[in-house]
Amino acid sequence: MTSLSLSSFASNIRRICLWIHRYTGLVMAGFLIMAGITGSLLAFHAELDDVFNYKLAQIERQDGPQLPIATLHDKVITAYPEYNFSSMPTLLEANKSAVFSVDRARGQSATDQPKAPFQEVYVNPYNGDIVGTRDKDAWAWRNTMWKVFWLHRDLLLGDIGKLLLGLIALIWTINCFIGFYLTFPRAINGKKALQKTVPKTTPKKRASFIKRWLPAWKIRRKTNTFKLNYDLHHAFGLWLWLMLFVIAWSSVGFNLKSVYQPVMQAVVGFEGREGKREEKGKSKTTDKSSEQAMSAVAPMSTETGSNTFVNKANSIAYLTEQAHIAAQKNGVTVQQTLGIRRLTEEEQWQMRFKTDKDVGTHGGASSITVSAATGKVEKVNFGYQSVFGNKIDQWCSTLHMGHIGQGNAHLLYQIFLAMIGLAVAVLSATGVYLWVKARQSRLKQKLTIKNKFSNHYGKLAIKKQL
Repeated sequence: MTSLSLSSFASNIRRICLWIHRYTGLVMAGFLIMAGITGSLLAFHAELDDVFNYKLAQIERQDGPQLPIATLHDKVITAYPEYNFSSMPTLLEANKSAVFSVDRARGQSATDQPKAPFQEVYVNPYNGDIVGTRDKDAWAWRNTMWKVFWLHRDLLLGDIGKLLLGLIALIWTINCFIGFYLTFPRAINGKKALQKTVPKTTPKKRASFIKRWLPAWKIRRKTNTFKLNYDLHHAFGLWLWLMLFVIAWSSVGFNLKSVYQPVMQAVVGFEGREGKREEKGKSKTTDKSSEQAMSAVAPMSTETGSNTFVNKANSIAYLTEQAHIAAQKNGVTVQQTLGIRRLTEEEQWQMRFKTDKDVGTHGGASSITVSAATGKVEKVNFGYQSVFGNKIDQWCSTLHMGHIGQGNAHLLYQIFLAMIGLAVAVLSATGVYLWVKARQSRLKQKLTIKNKFSNHYGKLAIKKQL
């Protein structure tokens, strides 16, 4: 293939990619602007939710001691005996209510158990009084952040909105690569090169690819509005490309699992929940990490004997201790306990916690399960020992949701994530602006050509008449 045909082919590919990028971008623009703005707010979901829900979430700090979590749980069960509350928080804050969530009824229990008119119960940790309940589905001021969340997740349209945003996310993911390619410097036009006369002197050597690509990374300050928007669109897309891709692809994972899981399985060896359930059915200790941890953790041994019953009152302290022992034997440290729940059918207690090697506090967290009757550790699962594909999945979802870091590190990432959301909105808005200006320019050129022809033929007609 000659250089002329190669340059022509590259030019055609670029033209096709530009057309795809332009018009898919227009389709996505409104959705991405909405997702970017709501995503910026959701970077501070917990903090803003406490502001909107302050009547239930905030309490006056007192000098006296707080009641045990088990006692607070008993208060909730006494107040609402018809509903199940199998989970408990593991920590209490001085100026916040303790929150207990109603179990989500699934399967047969969904028909047998009455549906609760609320999802959360707020309790004063100092005296055990019920502050109130919260129905997060209701249209109320205190649920503002949850409405923002569901607008971001499914446009408040349920499964239809979820599917629509999943398709938008898939197009966005593909567009990330197309947009990246379009920032590359243009190839030399072969036809124009052949038309040029051969210079008498030695031709100037063409700049390297990197030097010709470098301007795409820069934003010119002293320029007109069109060029500023052009630079913002290119530079933001390049500097933030990796994070934008992570956000786009993880959005596919949240909303379009039928596409996400097969691709992740083929590319990085991701194991979905189905595979984990099959392994769980074969054995209670399915992986090496669980077996190692169980051998490292001894059953509870106290003055009352090794078969002491693990009850609600001592469950948090006991499982926390066993989690620390298991973590120490595996060379990691428990940074944070995340929650505990009673598995009634299995007669077990399970606690989730985060180690210093785990990815985030949700999908990548660790867990420990013990027998309620004997205190024997039945299973320990360390999140950081997941297979490579699952770690990639955990990183994608954790970076998207902002469940990463602690203290100031977490705050800095929240700020960064909010800026990413605004950048998504800016990229979409500048893309629309560039299209509008380009369309106006094309229409103006067509009108100019049309006027020239009309004037030309008009003059000819006048001459003929004369």
